Amino acid sequence: MKILITGAAGFIGLHLVNSLLESKHNIFLIDNFMRGKKDNNFDNLMSNQNVHFYNLNLTLNDSLEILDKDFDFIIHFAAILGVENVVKDSFKVLNDNFLMTKNLIEFAKLNKKLKRFIFTSTSEVYGGTLNFHGLKFPTPESTEIILPALNLPRTSYMLSKIYGEALCHASDLPVTIIRPHNIYGPRMGFSHVIPQIIMRASKTEINGDLVIYSPSHKREFCYVEDAINLILLLMKIESKDLITVNLGNVGEEITMKNLSILILGIMDRKDINIINGINTEGSPERRIPDISQLNFLTNKRDRVPLKDGIYKTYLWYKRFID
Repeated sequence: MKILITGAAGFIGLHLVNSLLESKHNIFLIDNFMRGKKDNNFDNLMSNQNVHFYNLNLTLNDSLEILDKDFDFIIHFAAILGVENVVKDSFKVLNDNFLMTKNLIEFAKLNKKLKRFIFTSTSEVYGGTLNFHGLKFPTPESTEIILPALNLPRTSYMLSKIYGEALCHASDLPVTIIRPHNIYGPRMGFSHVIPQIIMRASKTEINGDLVIYSPSHKREFCYVEDAINLILLLMKIESKDLITVNLGNVGEEITMKNLSILILGIMDRKDINIINGINTEGSPERRIPDISQLNFLTNKRDRVPLKDGIYKTYLWYKRFID
């Protein structure tokens, strides 16, 4: 099959590319390295004859004209995200994420044999509902979406994804919208909670203190290997209907404080004293997806246990410590 992946140098994107290459698919990658990394993991892909890379600015209307129009799948990961970027320039987040999605949908419509357009949304679409209306846990995809205050910079990313979902609904394409929930694993960068705790703990003196922010906030984490396997199974769906599905895990909900204790145990740093910090502004107190539809569509129940996934993640990040 011929597959186009945007944001292919990013965390989930690159893991998906590596898995797809095991089946000898012909894969076209798009990234401009604004967030994705041109590291050894990415460079190793360039020697594969089934990989074709394009450094493109997807906000430009004509950016995709150089590509053929015979893709079986188009998978859209590219977006401006991250709290720092969102707070720094919320207008750019809204504008660029909209333009990238609009241009890619318009290109997708030209691909007559397209089996599926996969749009990566976010679990943050439930944030407004949590703040103003209460939220059911686990949270199903059918949850009523309520917008948070529009003047908050962090709202811009969520709004750009909600509008992206609306574009998908209006496109008449065979679309799968995925809402990832706390995907983690090797090569996820340094701005996420698990690598942050690993790196901060590694710099903490023996018997020192480690401040953990939002210590009582709860999350369900999904190891990236599971997330990729689930995406691959979702790609096999032959229905032409639009599908919206939570991508995540249930069964091991954990507070940030207990997550820290788990990580410190894996790092053999039980000497560190955990200090409860303040709650991070804008951070939801709880995030747990209803994955009953995901389980039904993929028939996949087994998941990498949280302790095993964090251990694998720690081994990858350990080289930045030693």
